[in-house]
Amino acid sequence: MTPYIPKKIFIEDAVKDLPLTRRVLSRCSSVPIEIIPRAKELIHASIGRLPRTDVLLLCRNKGRFIEPCPGTSSYLCCGYTILNTGTGCPLACSYCVLQAYLNNPFITLYVNLDEMWDEFAANGCMLQQETMRIGTGEYGDSLALEHLTDFIPSMLSFLGKQRNAVLELKTKTTHIEPLLGRDHGGKVIVSWSLNAEEIALSEEHRAALIAARIQAAGRLAAEGYRIGFHFDPLIAFPGWEQSYRRVVDMIASHIPDSSISWVSLGALRYMPQLKAISQQRFSASRIFTGEFVPGLDGKMRYFQPIRIELFARLAALLRAYSPDIFIYLCMESPLVWQQALGFAPSSNADLKRMLDERVKE
Repeated sequence: MTPYIPKKIFIEDAVKDLPLTRRVLSRCSSVPIEIIPRAKELIHASIGRLPRTDVLLLCRNKGRFIEPCPGTSSYLCCGYTILNTGTGCPLACSYCVLQAYLNNPFITLYVNLDEMWDEFAANGCMLQQETMRIGTGEYGDSLALEHLTDFIPSMLSFLGKQRNAVLELKTKTTHIEPLLGRDHGGKVIVSWSLNAEEIALSEEHRAALIAARIQAAGRLAAEGYRIGFHFDPLIAFPGWEQSYRRVVDMIASHIPDSSISWVSLGALRYMPQLKAISQQRFSASRIFTGEFVPGLDGKMRYFQPIRIELFARLAALLRAYSPDIFIYLCMESPLVWQQALGFAPSSNADLKRMLDERVKE
């Protein structure tokens, strides 16, 4: 797949001379740029606009770089730690929650990395005492902008000095070149979001093909990387079980089960305002035409029996490939866990413990 290059770059004046800004500009030498006084004013003036995947904003992160996954008190949460290096994604998936979640329509990179490292230093005690699963894939794709940022080498150097921290990179791309031939020390888990091939073709407009993602995962597994898969969002459509079976068969053909740390399952869910935004951008999409009900977190969800059937059947397919594969649900109640998977963590802390143990294996 073709690496992302924006059509315009906005640069906050205060960061125009920072190393990451210069690096990005050196790789986008033909892209027009505009220096702006403050990113906040540009974002405020753009509230309500549809996402602009062709525009890149380089600015300072004035908030926290390290934060717990927002999750919800209504469902089990895995204790993931978000490393917020930017927001927005160029892959243009019709169901992407970021379309409604963010008030910033631009793909944004936070270039004040010196402050990020200071924040890590301030959390040094915690990093040494407990397992921390850190991820950069909450507010964007972990690898989609790596060719502009060269973030991974510095992160690998940092992880090599930590006893209990690991980095999970989540992606729908095949941009694995920055990871090849690296001494990762078992500190990196590379995870791919997967879906049925029909959904990937119709709803994930600039993402890599499913077969290409799995082949990329196989290349990294051969280099000793731990691999994860996230079937999220699972979508109910005629023939869905056969379609997801084909994806599991591809995994079985390319990835030894001993390389897989975990597989998560999550059904399509969305904030009510997302439907209208998505339909403006992706008028051909039909994924929101099913019957949905409000969940405990206010998001629209499939009826519980539909979700349980999706999870249970896909879990059965995965367990036929690898009986001991670790499967967990994203943002579901203990009742759904029990009925779909046959077990349920007793608490968020229990689920975190299970995933932390997978890291240590």
